[in-house]
Amino acid sequence: MDFKKIQMIFLAIFVMIDVFLFMMFHQNTSLQSESVNQGSSSEIIKQMQNDQINVKPNLSDKKSTGYYLSATLNNNLKRESKNLKNQKISYDNHILRSSFKRPFGIYSSNPEDLLDKLIKNKDIIANGSDYEYSADLSTNNTIVYLQKAEDRYIYSGTRGQIKFDISDDHTLTGYTQSYLDNVKILREKSDVISKKSALVGLYQYNEIPNNSKINWIHLYYTRLLSIKDNQVLIPTWVISFSSDNSSNATVKRINAYTGSILDGSGTTKSASESVNNN
Repeated sequence: MDFKKIQMIFLAIFVMIDVFLFMMFHQNTSLQSESVNQGSSSEIIKQMQNDQINVKPNLSDKKSTGYYLSATLNNNLKRESKNLKNQKISYDNHILRSSFKRPFGIYSSNPEDLLDKLIKNKDIIANGSDYEYSADLSTNNTIVYLQKAEDRYIYSGTRGQIKFDISDDHTLTGYTQSYLDNVKILREKSDVISKKSALVGLYQYNEIPNNSKINWIHLYYTRLLSIKDNQVLIPTWVISFSSDNSSNATVKRINAYTGSILDGSGTTKSASESVNNN
């Protein structure tokens, strides 16, 4: 049996164990969102406000669903880059870096309007139709597009995204791109906790300091684990907040199945560059 098959077997075993634990958790606790009723969660939100935590995003009790997904990092993007035009390409660790030979002028206050058209041009961007613009992750000099997966977007560090570089003189100079291939559903759709339950849980874990502002909350697919180039993605509430004593925004991840905090706090960016939640 070759090494790749062994990796896939271990990956499948891990997912089966994780699914089993999730089902046991679901049966015993009916998810965190059901253990915290509407009244008590509203009281906790009031406590947050008393702690000078500004909860700006609209908090919904609406429940949603999600899948366990698998995805692969391979070199297909490198092969497809040979068809790209008007750019110098380098490729390392599954990340493509492009520098345009003739940069594009970006003079609109909404650069995504041009990039939405540019990203669909197969001569410029490979697999561009699989990405969509993210206002919350973008800044004046970096415009971020996230890869789509089923009914959500992928938020996984540098994986599954395109970052366009905009110079101070409003010129699109190039981009970096990573692509997750062979995205597949590992098990049937399951309920996830609500946005309000995720925020309440993060507060109860003492992860949000007083005098903070919640910038945005989104339900993404993020990486649960990886074995070599194979990854398992799960629905995750990603919460961005900034505090008065810091110029940066902190990003935390909540497992949308169990309500537990996932390791790693994600990326940070200047709070002054944060974009309001849609």
